[in-house]
Amino acid sequence: MRVDFLKKDEGCERLLLVFNGWSVPIPSPDEEFELPGYDIAVVSEYLLFDLPDISGYKEVVVLAWSLGVHAAEIALRDSKLPLTLTIAVNGTPNPVSDSEGIPVDVFKMTAERLSEQSLTKFRRRMGAADMPRGQRSIEELQRELLNFPSSPVSFRWDYAIILSDDRIFPPENQRRAWSGHTEIIEIEGSHFPDFHVILERLLINKDCVISRFTRGRETYRQEATVQSRVLDHLLELWLKHRPKQPGGRILEIGAGEGTFAEIYSKRIKPDELILWDIASESEGVTRADGETDLRDVPSDSLGAVVAASTMQWFNSPAAFLLQVARVLTPGGLAVISTFGPQTFRELTECGVVPLPYLSEESIRRIIPADMEILELHSGKIIKVFDSPLDALRHCRDTGVNARPSAVSVREIERLWPRRPDGRVSLTFQPVYLILRKKW
Repeated sequence: MRVDFLKKDEGCERLLLVFNGWSVPIPSPDEEFELPGYDIAVVSEYLLFDLPDISGYKEVVVLAWSLGVHAAEIALRDSKLPLTLTIAVNGTPNPVSDSEGIPVDVFKMTAERLSEQSLTKFRRRMGAADMPRGQRSIEELQRELLNFPSSPVSFRWDYAIILSDDRIFPPENQRRAWSGHTEIIEIEGSHFPDFHVILERLLINKDCVISRFTRGRETYRQEATVQSRVLDHLLELWLKHRPKQPGGRILEIGAGEGTFAEIYSKRIKPDELILWDIASESEGVTRADGETDLRDVPSDSLGAVVAASTMQWFNSPAAFLLQVARVLTPGGLAVISTFGPQTFRELTECGVVPLPYLSEESIRRIIPADMEILELHSGKIIKVFDSPLDALRHCRDTGVNARPSAVSVREIERLWPRRPDGRVSLTFQPVYLILRKKW
């Protein structure tokens, strides 16, 4: 395997690792592929599957495309890299298959009859006829196909992206391959995707999250009435399922200024209380990215992990829950609230790209096997405002939509659906989750 860095900044702690498709040349570092806060590296040449050393990052996001999906699975299955978000695009874990990949005869014919002419035809089929040829010889490309492994490998994918007009991996085969165990997102397009669109939809810009929540700190307590209602119900569920003996070590992730901790510590009475927040400026709250820094917490060391209205800001809730299960003592509780896909549906109708909110069904699918579900349900809270501008100010003052948007405020005002009385609604769908680590 070959790794080429398109962007590498000194001190950067996050990496986007792209597993390229077959026969596609490496983009030049000068080409427009910008991702704020991340180094970018491209993996290619799948004759061998040993990944060169790329350690030193706190977070690695994987985006794999086409045959790169299976190549990533092989290269990363035993990796110690701190993987969070993993995205498979127009590929499957079973890449040569009549039912779940490229049909066997098509793959075999492409490999055995490869020529400059057939390669050009292949590029037209994948929607990239104008792509540069690259430097690799036909013989090398053919050898890569003829020796490409196709046996399934166990690996965690957060999302499978299927493009509607994929003429290489039939969309119906991709659906069969991913259905029931990976979140599927279907979008318009050919086999060669627009990676920027996919990353804009699924990747959290954590620097923006820090900036927006820091800006909204002064107004959060006054404006966050929805979050207060969520905390009340979450505490009610926690008290219902808490161990009979109080105490233990509790870690709260996304603690803000410690508002929730002030409330529950009087009832739960922890022996030790640890508070983290990615945008912390408060005494007693450590600045930490709960998604990545949780990896440094010793196994079986916490009686409870609390994350209220926080998990939706993680690149991979599935990877986070695996770490939660690891750090909890047997019988320990995960006390979590997040938001479901109906949240901010009004903004979505205006064209604003929503956070990748997970449904109850999707959350149930990613709960680790060693965790018992005590509570998993959602609710609905609707706030009413006089105008779209008032609703947007509420979002700004609480930081709850802390991601960039390409849609103008004027366009949002025009498109926001109105109530019969002329006012506007803003929908929240809180999801509540209480898990217990099995004994």
